[in-house]
Amino acid sequence: MNLPRPSNQHFYRTNRYKIATLSLLMILCWNAFPLLASENAERPFAEISLPRTHLPLASGGVADLQTMKGEKATLLVFMSTHCPISNGYIPELKQIAEEYKADGLKVIGLNPNAGQSLREMAAHAEEYSWEFPLLRDAGAQVAAAVGVSICPEVVLFDGQGKLAYRGRIDDRYVFRGGAPRNTRQADLRVAIDSLLHRESIATPKTEALGCPILFPKQAKTSKEGNSLLPPEVTYSQQVSRILRNRCESCHREGGIGPFSLTNLEEATLWADDIKHFTADGTMPPWKPVDGFGEFENKRSMPQEEIELLARWVALGCPEGDPSQLPPPAEFQEGWTLGQPDAIFSPQESYTVSSEGLDDYRCFVIPTNFDTDQYVVAMEVLPGNASVVHHVIAFLDQSGAARRMDARTPGPGYSTPAGFPGFLPSGGLGGWAPGNVPDPLPASMAKILPAGADLVIQVHYHKTGKVEVDRTQIGLYFSEVPVDRAVYSMPLAPFGGPFGGMTIPARESHYKVEASRTLYRDALAVEVTPHMHLLGKEMKVTATFPNGKTAPIIYIKDWDFNWQETYQFKEPFYLPKGTTLNLTAYFDNSEGNPYNPHHPPQEVRWGPQTTDEMCIAFFSFVPQEKASSQAKLQQVKPRELMLDAFRDQWQRKFNSSKNSNSPPNPIQRFLQLRNNSEVAPSLKQ
Repeated sequence: MNLPRPSNQHFYRTNRYKIATLSLLMILCWNAFPLLASENAERPFAEISLPRTHLPLASGGVADLQTMKGEKATLLVFMSTHCPISNGYIPELKQIAEEYKADGLKVIGLNPNAGQSLREMAAHAEEYSWEFPLLRDAGAQVAAAVGVSICPEVVLFDGQGKLAYRGRIDDRYVFRGGAPRNTRQADLRVAIDSLLHRESIATPKTEALGCPILFPKQAKTSKEGNSLLPPEVTYSQQVSRILRNRCESCHREGGIGPFSLTNLEEATLWADDIKHFTADGTMPPWKPVDGFGEFENKRSMPQEEIELLARWVALGCPEGDPSQLPPPAEFQEGWTLGQPDAIFSPQESYTVSSEGLDDYRCFVIPTNFDTDQYVVAMEVLPGNASVVHHVIAFLDQSGAARRMDARTPGPGYSTPAGFPGFLPSGGLGGWAPGNVPDPLPASMAKILPAGADLVIQVHYHKTGKVEVDRTQIGLYFSEVPVDRAVYSMPLAPFGGPFGGMTIPARESHYKVEASRTLYRDALAVEVTPHMHLLGKEMKVTATFPNGKTAPIIYIKDWDFNWQETYQFKEPFYLPKGTTLNLTAYFDNSEGNPYNPHHPPQEVRWGPQTTDEMCIAFFSFVPQEKASSQAKLQQVKPRELMLDAFRDQWQRKFNSSKNSNSPPNPIQRFLQLRNNSEVAPSLKQ
């Protein structure tokens, strides 16, 4: 591939007619680039070699690919400044460049995406501390020539410039929009080792996963073929409003979203992703199934809006009349509910590493209150919104969190998502980007006991560079007398933590059930489903004493990285005698891309991410109001534990009372309990 060599400004002035001619030819050819990439992807490797071309460097100047190639191997890496998967691979690529440098491998980065300028590329390279050269592949010509259509995608050439490997770097990403998993197959490293050792590459072609290359914008018409009529869907009139209402709280400068969607240019660059992720329900992220429980802060998009977005993309992303644009969205800086009554944060900032699995870090914060406090709302202010995925706040009166913190170097300690590593004495709720804090109904509050520790679990997402965060928690106390105190209760398989739950290896749809009867009237305020990497789905229902049932929550497509606390729109009344039922399914097969064991192995209940759990944490308040705040009492965890034993014993007794076999210890205990003369205490 021979292209004119661009040089300095004098070159452009003296060759302006040649450049004009070349530019015209490039414009005429742009529409063919995606086709060329597709065609070249199917060409035999022997027909593809390292292109002969000169390209501008992000650092300044011009480089010749042929003179830059390595002595024994050359690796072209097609990158994007905006793609989160591309950025996530930067640390690995830097390691590869350094480790194989002495072996004769040269790593060269290329950015083929329209709309990403040399200045932006240079700033991005500095931000991520790239140490290998980065070139601008204007018009994606090199990408098309070597059959590449994804960022990041790598192309490995041998010492003679012949194509040896093309595809992904490794298999850590399973689908776009998902968090990385542990790498199972390091395809690129295997290919490099084979090439340098003059061995045949077993798998010379793999499918890359990432963001489509943003080829120069092509004119599109509607499927009806009538491009003379004004499009009925435009960015200015409809799309901008949808994105402002549904997306911009995360997808804006400084937000947790991996790219911004605040203007036409940004929306056009990510148009295909917008269409795809809204159509399949991935975005906006909301896990509960519609019609199975009504919750506050529901993040969803009506089908009508999804269809409008798809139509806009099909029409070619028309702008429309800019005068119809809505005013820019305003995002309140600081505390949404005003100045909190108390603000807490870790004693020091936490450094988030550049790569690897997401980190769930627990920070122990003493509250130092001499008296109980009555919390009606909690708000979270991330110190670094680009890495804080969500936050859950627990309470600890046992000192267990402090002990774990003391044993762990650095600020805080790490645990699996949604579990702080101890049995909490209570909780203050959760937060995710886009959530607006909702105060509890009047006269209800969560008790923050005097002297309790606040334990916040912060879910950190890796960005490809080292980040620093110090998240703040703001608490708002009740301004009116409180007559109902919130308490927590787990719904889980009885005996699960003691070996009562075992998921066999290679089971792809293993069923786990749990039931629990309530021994007091209650109002359900919140629910938090929790499983680990094998989790597949969870459904929770209530069976009332009259036999009728009601839905509580249903997570049909479990995602370990999207665990939240869901607050009911209205407190959910559950009379005494109601049975809560949980049914969950787990996938412990090789087909589960997030299975941490290869080959699959038997998995039991445990606190590690590679273990499993199956819990629905409930927050309740008593049905009856306390006569005064002084007489306000919170149901203690010990009482709930005894209720659970009582319920389980009763179930076992009922299931076997008609049996002719001798009574087991539980049956004997219940028989004694029914004999007032010899009835032992529950403690006995």
